Amino acid sequence: MKKKRLEAGQDFPRFLKHVRKEQNVLLEQLSRGLMTVSNLARIEKGQRPISKSMRDCLLGRLGIASDLYENMLNIEDYAIWERQRCILCAIEFKETEKAQELIQNYEMQDLTKDKVQQQFCLMMKAEILKQQKADSSAIRACYEAAVKCTIPDIEYMSYEKIVLSIQEINVVLEYVYSHKEMDFEKKCKVLLDFVERTTYDTLSKVKIYPKILYYYLREAYANNNVPITKNAMIVYLQICDRAIEMLRDSGRAYYLLELLEIKIKLLEEMSVQFENEDQALKENIQESKNFVKLLKSLCAEYHVPAYMQDSTYLYRQRWMFYVGDVLRIRRNMYGITQKKLCEGICSVRTLRRTEKKEANMQQEVLGKLLRKLGISKEFQRARLVTNDREVLKLREEIAVCRNNREPDKARMLLKLMKERVSMDIPENKQYFLEAEASLDWMEGKITRKEFIVREEEALRCTLKVKRLYNLDEVYLTQMEMFCIRKKVQVSEDLDKMKGIDFLLQFFDWFAKRNALPDCIVIYEFVVVSVINELGNIGEYRISIDLSKKLLKESLICRRMWIIADSLYNILWNENQCEQDAGRLCEKEKMTEKLQQCIMLSHFCKQNTDKSFYQSKIFEN
Repeated sequence: MKKKRLEAGQDFPRFLKHVRKEQNVLLEQLSRGLMTVSNLARIEKGQRPISKSMRDCLLGRLGIASDLYENMLNIEDYAIWERQRCILCAIEFKETEKAQELIQNYEMQDLTKDKVQQQFCLMMKAEILKQQKADSSAIRACYEAAVKCTIPDIEYMSYEKIVLSIQEINVVLEYVYSHKEMDFEKKCKVLLDFVERTTYDTLSKVKIYPKILYYYLREAYANNNVPITKNAMIVYLQICDRAIEMLRDSGRAYYLLELLEIKIKLLEEMSVQFENEDQALKENIQESKNFVKLLKSLCAEYHVPAYMQDSTYLYRQRWMFYVGDVLRIRRNMYGITQKKLCEGICSVRTLRRTEKKEANMQQEVLGKLLRKLGISKEFQRARLVTNDREVLKLREEIAVCRNNREPDKARMLLKLMKERVSMDIPENKQYFLEAEASLDWMEGKITRKEFIVREEEALRCTLKVKRLYNLDEVYLTQMEMFCIRKKVQVSEDLDKMKGIDFLLQFFDWFAKRNALPDCIVIYEFVVVSVINELGNIGEYRISIDLSKKLLKESLICRRMWIIADSLYNILWNENQCEQDAGRLCEKEKMTEKLQQCIMLSHFCKQNTDKSFYQSKIFEN
């Protein structure tokens, strides 16, 4: 019997209520420290508006990472996000005076209306104080004020009943660390257990678990005046490996270098203290040392801090746009006047004021305008429009299958997904058309021309624009970018270059604002393909420069998936340049770089890529 589909559309109130009930979380638990129970009940009924920051906190408490979503924001939310982004950037670049001024302005503008925004400001103030090497009492006071914004009963709270977002867990961690008399190691164990047993999605869990563990192990070593027992070492190694496996599964590097160095220290102590001459142990030590050396050399080469500097990574948000800009840009893409778009829906004045950031638009009216422009009415969406959290999990599994070239498994998961979503929604139909076309292409079932036709068909589900590549300004959803990228990948040379220029121009807007981290997922996906295509048509130098830029952005964002690919692209293009100049390739350098690619693909469990790099070593 097929599972009954949830509501066809997706909106925050229904999605929140569904996930909360699915996880058996009470209204009292979810609202605790944030708002009254009655206010949360009204939010779930769609009777009360809610800010983006509070929306993310509620979802975070239910274990859902906001990174999964594309977001269109109203005037107030966009202003808050833009100011927070500037604060985060200033702190990341250690521009403390600028960060302080930005926070002051943020607070003076009365943008810190809810407890989550207040907590953000306090956490950023603490980061600034740490950069300034301020007195520990000042930092401690900052963390205490921050934690009590949303967890006022921190001293008495029960971890058995409470639900917390990963940002709140981070606040708790820093709070208990700043109050070391509170039995810090024991508190860390409690937090580690809490994260493990809570239903956080993979991305949420991997952001905070390695940090807690690093703080725990660092303190365990710092406070231990006697040799650590063998049993304790085994336990430490087990949880250290658990955290590293989380990072491997998600392709992230949060506190990776720190944990690897602790792991090496534990393994070496076990080898010396307990006279363990096991060959596997020695190999484990050497493998970890080689990987640490590689990570440090890459960070040094690309001028990226090797170790984690602050907690700003927990607060970065992806793919944010002001809804008025979306309306204006999309309308111009279609060549529609304000009057034409508004016919039968609203007054031109209403649209004009929204496009100029003078007023927000009613949700019902906004939804109708967006649908005319090929976009769903949801302010927050994850490429698929659904209230079913299982669908989002299936989507992530399908992405892994496609990367690993497992079409049969991907098709099986697509079939399961199809039973749970509405195909009447254009975005959902687009996702399936694109996925099925890509799988057919992967298996050689269709020709290049047929593949292009099917990608264009998928794109037209939401975007019916002529001469797309000639437009000066565009707004595209992530799925639309996927379709265009796939089409460019197999196009003939002239169309390929037009498509490449268009895609690179799209990301120039982000680069000029120092905002590539805000679109890093789609940037990696698109640009790695562009790099390959540039190399294939002989644009080796451009391909090298773009590969280096991509590699640096991935390192900054602590993302590992694409680094081996980038290193190989640099190596391949450099070799082509050498051959064109009539010079022989340096075999030792090639072997060294290929071994680095093997190490990186092994870490990310990219077995197909690993085999490819190994075959290239044999060829070399």
